[in-house]
Amino acid sequence: METAVREQYEPLLQMYRLNPEHLEEHGSVLKVYTNQGPYALKRLSPSRLERSNFVHHLRFLSEKGFTNYAPVYHASDGEYFLSDGQHQYYLMPWLDSAEQKGEENDHYHQMFQTLAAMHQKTVKEESITEETIDSHYNALSGRWEQDRDMLDTFLTQSEAKWYMSPLELQYCTYYHHVLRAHEFAAKQLEEWQELMKEKETTRISLIHGNVSQNHFLFDHERNGYFISLENSQFSTPVQDLVQFYQRSFNTYPIARNDRYEWYQMYQKHFPYTKEEKKLMLAYLAYPQNFIRQIARYVKNGEQRDKRNELQFVKNLQQTHWLVSNTEYFVSQIQAAEHQAEQSQQQT
Repeated sequence: METAVREQYEPLLQMYRLNPEHLEEHGSVLKVYTNQGPYALKRLSPSRLERSNFVHHLRFLSEKGFTNYAPVYHASDGEYFLSDGQHQYYLMPWLDSAEQKGEENDHYHQMFQTLAAMHQKTVKEESITEETIDSHYNALSGRWEQDRDMLDTFLTQSEAKWYMSPLELQYCTYYHHVLRAHEFAAKQLEEWQELMKEKETTRISLIHGNVSQNHFLFDHERNGYFISLENSQFSTPVQDLVQFYQRSFNTYPIARNDRYEWYQMYQKHFPYTKEEKKLMLAYLAYPQNFIRQIARYVKNGEQRDKRNELQFVKNLQQTHWLVSNTEYFVSQIQAAEHQAEQSQQQT
C-alpha cells in the first residue's frame, strides 16, 4: 500500500527536497514523516485554487502581525503550489488536533480568541453608500418574502388534504415555530438597514472562510494555528461566526452554554458594532436549511416514493433541530444584551 503511495507522491516531495521515511494518507492530506520532523502535503482541486488569493492573504496576515496560521513552504523552483496534472498541492508543517476530550472546550476558547485577533488585526473601514445598503436589503428581503409565500402556500395545500403525507403532517407541526424564526430574522435585517443608513463606512476583515475545530490545530507547545485558509477573503467578520454556528448547531437538540461562552470570548477581544450584531442575528436565525428542504420536496412532486418520503421526513426533522438550537443561542445573546442595557440605564 505504501509503495503505491510513495510512487504517487515522491516526485512532488522531491521538489520540496524531502526524503520521506513514512507516509500516511488522511483524506486530502498526506502526513510525511522525515528526519526533520513531520510535514503535511495538502491536495486541492485546481478550480478551488484558481478562486483563491491564498498566498497573498497569508502574506497580508504576516504584515499585520498575525502569525497564528500554518505557513506554506515553497518548492525548490520557488513555487508554492505543485501539480501532478490532476490536483494542486501545497506543503505546510504537520500540526495536531486536541488530543483529549476534556480539552475540547479550551480548544474552542483558544480558537475563538485567535479568530478575534485575526479579525482585529486585519480590520479596515470600507466606504459604503445608502444605495448599496438598500440594494442588499431589497434583494435579501425579497428572496425571504418569496420563501414566506412558499411556506404559506405549502401549508394551505397540506391542510386542504384529507390525508396528509408524513412530511406534510410534520411540516404543519413545525410551521409556526419556523415562521417565528423567519419573522425574527426579517426584523433584524430591517433594523440593520436602519442603522446602516446613518453610516458612511462599514468594517471588513480578512475572514477564514471555513472556521472549524479541524482547521485550528496545535504545535507541541500548545500554540494554536489556523490551517486551510484557501477560502479566506475580505468580508464582514460576521460571516465566519455565522458559518461556524450554522454547522455547529446542525445536530440533535442541545441546550449547552459552551457555544455562548465561545461567542463571549470572541466579543471580548473583537466586539461587534450594533449593526454587525443585527446582521449576524439575521443571517444566523433565518431558517434557510428548513426552507430548502420544503422547496426540494415540492420540486420532487410525483417522483417521490416511500423511501424518499422517509428521507425527506428525517431531513426536515434535522433542519428543525437546527432552528431550535439556533433559537436557544440567539435567546442567550438577547438576554445578555437586555441585561447590559438595564445596567446602563441604572448607572
